[in-house]
Amino acid sequence: MKHRKVLALTAALAGFALVATGCSSGSNGGSGGGSDDSGKKTLPTSAQINEQPVSDLQDGGTLRLPISQWITQWNYNQVDGALVDASGIEQATMPFIYVIDGKGAPQLDTDYVSKAEATSDDPLTIEYEINPKAKWNDGSPITWKDFENEWKALNGSNKDYLVGSTTGYEDIASVTKGSSDQDVKVVFDKPFSDWKSLFSPLYPASQTGTPEQFNEAYKGKVPLSSGPYKVSKLDETAGTVTIVPDENWWGEKPKLDQVIFRSLDGNADVDAYLNKEIDSVLTTTSERFDRVKDAKDSKIYASTSAQYTHVDFSSKGILKDKQLRLAIQHAVNREALAQVIGGTLPYKLGTLDNHIFLSTDDGYQANTDPNGTFDVEKAKKILDDDGWKTDGQYRKKGGETLSLSITIPSGATASQKLSEVMQQQLKDVGIELKLKSVAVDDFFEQYVTPGNYDMTIFVWGGTGFHSGGASIYQTGDTGQNYGRIGDESIDKLIAQAIAEPDTDKANAIWNKVDKQVWAIGHSMPITAKPALVAQNPKLANYGAFAGAQNIDWTKVGFTK
Repeated sequence: MKHRKVLALTAALAGFALVATGCSSGSNGGSGGGSDDSGKKTLPTSAQINEQPVSDLQDGGTLRLPISQWITQWNYNQVDGALVDASGIEQATMPFIYVIDGKGAPQLDTDYVSKAEATSDDPLTIEYEINPKAKWNDGSPITWKDFENEWKALNGSNKDYLVGSTTGYEDIASVTKGSSDQDVKVVFDKPFSDWKSLFSPLYPASQTGTPEQFNEAYKGKVPLSSGPYKVSKLDETAGTVTIVPDENWWGEKPKLDQVIFRSLDGNADVDAYLNKEIDSVLTTTSERFDRVKDAKDSKIYASTSAQYTHVDFSSKGILKDKQLRLAIQHAVNREALAQVIGGTLPYKLGTLDNHIFLSTDDGYQANTDPNGTFDVEKAKKILDDDGWKTDGQYRKKGGETLSLSITIPSGATASQKLSEVMQQQLKDVGIELKLKSVAVDDFFEQYVTPGNYDMTIFVWGGTGFHSGGASIYQTGDTGQNYGRIGDESIDKLIAQAIAEPDTDKANAIWNKVDKQVWAIGHSMPITAKPALVAQNPKLANYGAFAGAQNIDWTKVGFTK
């Protein structure tokens, strides 16, 4: 499974969290826990979504929501498809075999699969019984062939399938038909503890059965879906995606007539919310929060998200030199960056000192010592030893000035502020950092995914499974390691962690992975992103979801 990337905009500073947060059950609104000495509150770890019985909701209505960019690839499993905005919509329109609940635990969605169980541990064998009512929205049944096709596309055996991650699928030996077309038998040749993460979302074999179909069939369109809603219109000119109830849906009927998602850059979504043009908006920077906190006919909800802001390095240019990456890790004061993100928000944001776990996870521990500590003198020594000598304002080696750039999407004011702070911090050790602003819609496809940057900022959005972030740190030219930074020792540790069924033992291995990730200067996590949502008070069962919690679109609507 992949992680989901988020634009580093004011609405969502960009990134993926590697596992779900340790959340308690969902609850109604209110803004949270106790306060620290600064007077700032502790973020709640439970969902605040104005939870209401479906019987108390209106029949019909239009929900208007923002997305941060136009979505060009609707195949989540394709390398360009793992966007948080797209995933939220796909939870309404595509099959997710397991969904993440408010406690961060995977739960079988029986609308699609009536039963899933491990019938053997050696070899690991999982048998699925597909709900006989489950079908694609052209009326064709969901069958074992869809599962087999997804495995063949994502197992890495055919490089023409441009996939985001092969994790888990590459460990499967076979996917075969059971006693009927609705029975699926999956046999692994290596243990995979996160098997519940697989086949979500599931795509139809009829549309993704060849590499060309896999890469192109869902590019700019959704030819086939399966969910309570279907995509009825993609209007790139208006920047809107419209979903409506699918008349072929066999489960609980959704309450809304339609949901319209509107692509809004920068702070345009806040403007639209204040103008009553949309019904909900993410407000996770102080600038945005201050604009909506006193808005009329508005309610603010808060929770802890499964997303974190981070700085990514690429090995394509000057930062192929590991010593430079390590020097930057010591030169950058991540605590200062966390304060930039937190600003005047009423919630305290601390640094995230682990790439794998969020601070609310059971396995979390700080692994920044000795390679990720803020230590200006250590940064200078690394640069001296690497041959970069002080020569005026910036260091030089062999006549070359120590200069690099950080790539951010235009209009991303929060990312620009972070970049400007780092610019000064790196200047203090003799490194020149130039800001490179690029078009929002080009940011991932032309820069991040192919690794065309020195440094960049985006948010990782977690899927709720430990293995979800594995490809971020693994070697190779595919997957989500966009900076192509890794080594074989990390690959081996990740393989051990994924295969370890005991949670405590797996957590210990994941922390070994994290220590190695710091040691090679892969990337710098900054802080976990709070989920602070301002929305229409009548909007129910939607808002500040906890961790990687999935949206139950059949329950989203407006109170009577």
